[in-house]
Amino acid sequence: MQLIKILPRTLKGRLIATVISLVALACLVTTAIALEIAYQEMQQSTGRQQYALLTSAALHLESELDAKRALLETIAEEISAQQIQDPLSLQKLLSQHPRLATAFLDVIALNGSGQITGDLKETSDVVRSQFTEKNYLEATLQKQRGILSEPIISSLTGRAIVLITHPVRDSKGKIVLVLAGGIDMEDPDFFGHIARLRPNATGYIFALTRKGMILNHPNRQLLARNIGNQYPLDIDRKKHPFYGWEGWTLAEDDTEKSTILTFKQVRGPQWILGSSFPGEEAFAGIEKARRYAWACALAVALLAGLIGWAMMIVLLKPLRTLRRHVIAVERNGADIEVLDISRKDEIGALGRAFHSLSVKRLEAEKKLERISQTDVLTGLGNRRQFTQQVDAIVERAGLCCQGLSVIFLDVDKFKEINDVYGHATGDMVLAEFARRLLSAVRPTDRVYRYAGDEFVIVSEGMSSTERARQFAMRILERIREPFESNQGTLHVTTSIGVAVARFPIPPVDFMMQSADAALYKTKRSGRDACTIELVN
Repeated sequence: MQLIKILPRTLKGRLIATVISLVALACLVTTAIALEIAYQEMQQSTGRQQYALLTSAALHLESELDAKRALLETIAEEISAQQIQDPLSLQKLLSQHPRLATAFLDVIALNGSGQITGDLKETSDVVRSQFTEKNYLEATLQKQRGILSEPIISSLTGRAIVLITHPVRDSKGKIVLVLAGGIDMEDPDFFGHIARLRPNATGYIFALTRKGMILNHPNRQLLARNIGNQYPLDIDRKKHPFYGWEGWTLAEDDTEKSTILTFKQVRGPQWILGSSFPGEEAFAGIEKARRYAWACALAVALLAGLIGWAMMIVLLKPLRTLRRHVIAVERNGADIEVLDISRKDEIGALGRAFHSLSVKRLEAEKKLERISQTDVLTGLGNRRQFTQQVDAIVERAGLCCQGLSVIFLDVDKFKEINDVYGHATGDMVLAEFARRLLSAVRPTDRVYRYAGDEFVIVSEGMSSTERARQFAMRILERIREPFESNQGTLHVTTSIGVAVARFPIPPVDFMMQSADAALYKTKRSGRDACTIELVN
């Protein structure tokens, strides 16, 4: 109901409001759908881009680790081939190798008893201290192969490192030495190279093990911290990176802001590379485009609404013209031909409908007027028609300087006919009486059924009493002829009173009174006769 109240009252206003609303709605819905599609595509594109970036970084890490393992394996093979066991020769081999110093933070060699028999950097205790603190020697001997340690924060440098071990075997395949190399997680050629691939100014790349130990992170306080399954990811177990899932997802960070988190598994060492890309920066472009799109959509909707308004005014012009014509026909009495019924469109159809209704209305009004002024039983004019026409007849006779006769007559003893033969026979007598009157009068005479069995005849130009008498006698003769009915033959007579006026014609009321008085004289004198009165 409230919506109806605020709508314009006119059809034009409602059509314009509807057009503007529909155009605005279409623009806004189309813009919203397009922006949502663009937003989703932006998410997919950014997620795929980040995943491709991490895939490249993962391959780099795998190749770096493989290269470092291969280097330790080469050293182990050289030691085995040369059967080096004394510390001096071992130290010389390690210190003179061209790639060890750049590939590792430090490399040491231990015998089966855990004694260090060689050290790449004798002045560095980084690897030595960590290796002796953790039982990596025993783990290597037990597994009979090289291992990769969990990340360790060096107590000497405060930097995160991991250790790679590789066994050295004699000719019989027995492990005689274990080589251990330390890798600096912040080495520019290792994770440092990957860190430079961060998504944007505030985004970053990080690395952790599948157990949740952080290998690399821009926040150095998080290094080597085990976050386990508490990492803030709103995804199920099947899509958790700790269980082998890789890909990208939208999540909320610690500040409840949207961020794109991407994960890639580093297959060899069972590490996980991840990137965090803040949503407000990742989608800054689409957000800017969204604002512009909404502004453009509103502008287009407004422009389309104005064009629609102008078009409605033009298109509804014929309808306004039709409305004016209908009002002219209805209120001002204009001819219905002013309605344009030749158009081939809806306006023409509406004009033809109005034209048809107007024609039918006029016919109905004429029919109603005829019914209201015509006696249903006899088809003669009734008392209303007599009242409306007699003044004009008198005026016309006066203008032509002619006389006028008013003849008043009724059916003699009509009440007895009704009482004896019934009203149906009485109606038949009245109808036949009227027919005989019409056959007896002149074409210019007017015959009316005045009331009940009373009839009035107005004859223009009849100003002679003798002519009036002859006219009355002709009527008497016609009425005296037998009436045939279903009750048998009836003998019907009439009494006539005639008021004859010469020019100038007296008032109608006076003429009627004179004719009525003459009628009653006839009845008193015995009926079936006429009485003539000259009124001037």
